[in-house]
Amino acid sequence: MTDTERAGQSNAPEGSGRLHTLVVLVNDRHGALDRIINVLRRRRAKMQTFTIGRSELPEIMRITVVINDSEVGVEHLVEQLRKVVDVRHIVNLLSEQTVSRELALIKVNSNEAHRGEVIELSHLFGAHVVDVTSETVTLEVTGNEEKVEKLVSLLQSYGIREVARTGFVAMTRGAGNM
Repeated sequence: MTDTERAGQSNAPEGSGRLHTLVVLVNDRHGALDRIINVLRRRRAKMQTFTIGRSELPEIMRITVVINDSEVGVEHLVEQLRKVVDVRHIVNLLSEQTVSRELALIKVNSNEAHRGEVIELSHLFGAHVVDVTSETVTLEVTGNEEKVEKLVSLLQSYGIREVARTGFVAMTRGAGNM
C-alpha cells in the first residue's frame, strides 16, 4: 500500500473504506487514553496503526491513528472524539498536506559469511545498524510502509528473528500546524 492509499486517496469504489490519518492532541491525564480508545472501540473503528507519544506542548500527548473507514464514518468518529473532555484538538490529515513515517527494528540472522551482505542491503534502504552480535544484526529503518515492507521482504532470505514496528506518525508539511 502506498502513502497515497494510506492517507485516503485510494481508487476504492465509492462507499467502501479508505485509510484516514487522524492526529489527536490529548491532555496527559489519568484515564484520557482509555476514553479515546473506548470511543474508537464503540464506533468499531478499523484501526491499522495507533501511535502515542509526547507532543511539543507540555502535558499534551499526540496520538496518530490510521483508520480504514468511509469518509462519513470517519467524520462521525471525529465528532465523537471531539466530545471527549481531554481532547484538545483533532484533525483528519490529507495526504498532500502531510509527512508520515514509520520506524522498524529488524533483527536478522547473521554470521561472518553474510553479515556484509545484510549490512550492504540495509544501507540501500537508508537503514542503520544498531546492534551486532556473533549471530544477529539489528537494523533500524524509517520510511513509508512500502519501504519497510520491501526491506523486510528482502531480508527474509537471511532469516528474520524479530520485527518491531512503531506504526505511523504524521504531521502537516511546511510551516503550517495542525
